[in-house]
Amino acid sequence: MQERYVSTSELCNRYDRSRNTMLRWQKSKSFPKPVIQGGHGAESRWRESDLKAWEDKQVYD
Repeated sequence: MQERYVSTSELCNRYDRSRNTMLRWQKSKSFPKPVIQGGHGAESRWRESDLKAWEDKQVYD
């Protein structure tokens, strides 16, 4: 199965949070790091599997 990548704007929709909140979450040690770094107008991307693992950990912590 091919890995799906999630953009910052998709993260905002997924968690119903603002872009500023997503930027703060990115700086936390527990939030998954993007696998594709944004730069020069590009948008960062996260593996959906990393996000799901993080979500599962939040439920059990």
